[in-house]
Amino acid sequence: MQHILITGGNAGIGKETAVALARKGAKVIIACRDLEKAKQAVSEIKSITKSQEVRALHCDLANLDSVRTAIQNYKERFGRLDILINNAGLITDKLQFTKDGFEMQIGVNHLGHFLLTTELMDILHRSEEPRIINVSSHAHYKGKINFDSFRGEQGPKSYSAMQAYRQSKLANVLFTKELARRYSFCYSHSLHPGVVSTAIAEKNDNGILWRGMWKVFKPLFLSPTNGAKTTVYLASSPEALKTNGKYFCKQKEKAPAKLAEDEALAKKLWDVSTQLVSKYIS
Repeated sequence: MQHILITGGNAGIGKETAVALARKGAKVIIACRDLEKAKQAVSEIKSITKSQEVRALHCDLANLDSVRTAIQNYKERFGRLDILINNAGLITDKLQFTKDGFEMQIGVNHLGHFLLTTELMDILHRSEEPRIINVSSHAHYKGKINFDSFRGEQGPKSYSAMQAYRQSKLANVLFTKELARRYSFCYSHSLHPGVVSTAIAEKNDNGILWRGMWKVFKPLFLSPTNGAKTTVYLASSPEALKTNGKYFCKQKEKAPAKLAEDEALAKKLWDVSTQLVSKYIS
């Protein structure tokens, strides 16, 4: 039985991904920052799929101590990992910081997942066909990497939420490319799920205008079930094992941004990320 770990698996795309893969017979572990919500989601997924092989794991990507503990707990409880789906993500409308002092979007969308992924490579390596799937966005096409912004150095007045989001999504694609170069035994892909009707921008710590605009346009977006299709495809299709380090949309390979193909930038991002999370590397 395949073991699949999904971050942010308690709602939206992540939950629908968990449902689809549980139905395919996998043991699905959903990693979430709110353990009670995760346990409730586990119960719901079990009820929907009739599978008892669904578990919860506490992991707050905005707190690297929590990520480190989640890695240890995962290895002790499960000891096997075949597919890692880095699905969790957020977007904010103002400058916020993780517990470790990183700008929230690069901290959660990239650095938390970077630590989680690299520290799970040892057990992924033991899988026959390991896969890593990073949920990115077409927003990465307009992204740039500004290493001087990772700790919010620009200050709240100059902060652009959309630039920060685009940067984090470009980081997802660059990370995927570098994973494929460094770990050829593992099939690593990134993807755009579509513009999906989830609660990503409806959090209480976002502004009223931001939340209001999202709610107005939300009915026009894809359902979470449809938004999960490319992730499920990359996690289950034999076709996804014929390529590595690619970017996908609508279950098909698509050319990423030119900047995402910059090997020197991908390597620098890896090196900088390693330095920033070095305290938590075993």
